[in-house]
This record gives sequence, structure tokens and C-alpha cells, in this order.
Amino acid sequence: MRIIDAHAHLLDEPGYLDALLATMDTCGIEQVCLSGIGPLFKCGTNDDVRRAFTAHPDRVVGAVFVRPGVDGPAAIDRARDQGFRMVKVSLPRFPYDDSRGYPLWERAVAHAMPVLFHTGVVTPAVEAPDEGISSWAMHPMQLEPVTRAFPTLKLIVAHLGIHWNHDAAELARMRPNVYVDLTGEPGGWRVRMDREGVRTWLWWPGALDNVCFGTDVHHSKTRRILDEDLARLDALGVGDDTRRRILSGNILHLLGDDEP
Repeated sequence: MRIIDAHAHLLDEPGYLDALLATMDTCGIEQVCLSGIGPLFKCGTNDDVRRAFTAHPDRVVGAVFVRPGVDGPAAIDRARDQGFRMVKVSLPRFPYDDSRGYPLWERAVAHAMPVLFHTGVVTPAVEAPDEGISSWAMHPMQLEPVTRAFPTLKLIVAHLGIHWNHDAAELARMRPNVYVDLTGEPGGWRVRMDREGVRTWLWWPGALDNVCFGTDVHHSKTRRILDEDLARLDALGVGDDTRRRILSGNILHLLGDDEP
């Protein structure tokens, strides 16, 4: 069964891309959707990601990082022309539901680019009090007006909201264009997810059909995240069709490469 990592970052470390690709090989991960979210997270930049997918077009899908209130819609137009296929959003200068961000989502729709939104408390590696960072601006329910204004925009709610899990899950239940991922550090919010049970939040029939597999960790932890996710699917008795959707089908569908 194919495995595609729908949420990973290019860290600013010597040789990181080669090490990531080697880790993917050992884990059986066919492709990675990669973004560079900049020095606040000790990551590379959009230019670094562009070089990565240009060098490895069969392995790396580029996700351009944009900050609402900092980047305008021309950034998405330019990224699409360069070969980026997704949009990664975090650290907005205003809440996600602010209409000042709507030109960004309009361009994403025009280019058929899915948008991966960070949701929940954000933890940059570098404190930046002048950047206006507010996790509240990235509450998953801030995305509800976006889903209504842009019903054909395909959204991925990262981390299932981290600690706003119920809200993220209910948004996915009620809005047909919303997908979620369960990414995060091994010792982070995922520990609580397994203690409480993911069905606490994704409780309705077919809820797991809109989950995308992703890691969002240093490549050295990729194997652990994958093993945890596969064990969770086994424990939940997830069938082959839903498992295929989670591991590759949903992100391929969002990218326009395949049906879920």
C-alpha cells in the first residue's frame, strides 16, 4: 500500500534533504509534501523547497509557505508557476477568518492547490515578540467562514487542532471540503489522543475517511510516527479502503492525482 507524507518540513540542517529521502526509503514512504517555514522554526525557505522538488520531482511535492498579512496572492501565483503544488499556512498576522486573507484562498482555488493550515498552539523555535504571533488566530473554527466562502477550496486542518480537537473534528464532520491530519511530536498531543482514544473526537461513521497521514517531525522520528499511526489503524480495525485513503489516497485526491 502506497504511503505519502502529506505534512513535513525541510529543516535548516546540513544534508537534511538527503537524510530525509533515505529515511523515506527505509520507511517505504513514496513521496513527501514538503514546506520550508523559515528561520523562526529553524527550517529552510521556499527557495530551498523549490530546489528540493526540482532535484527530486518524483519524491518531493512542494508546499509554498505563506503568511496571511505578510504574503499576498501573487506569492501563490508565483509559486504555482515555479512548480509548487500545495500551500502551507501558519503565523497569520490576523485570524484565518479575516477577509483580508481571502485573496490568498481565491488564488489557491484558481490553481487547484490544497491548503494545509496550522491549527492550535504554535511553538516556533525562536521567540519573536515583534511578529504578532497568536495561536488564537489559528483556532480551527476560524476556518469555518473560509470553507463557506470557498466551498471548492480543499483544506487540511493540521494536528486536529492540537488541543482544540473537538472543534477541529466537528468542523471536518460538518464541512465537506475539510480534511485533517494527526501530526505532531511523539511526546506531544498525540499521547493524549491515544489515552483518550481518537474516536472521542472522530466518532461518526466514516470519520477517518478524511484523515491524511503526515509526520511533521524531524526525519529521525519519522519511523516512530509511522509505526504509531499504523498501530493505531490496526487497533481501530480500519479496513483497507479507509487505510488507503489515509496513507495516500486523500492527499493524492487533493493534489488532483487520483480519486480517494
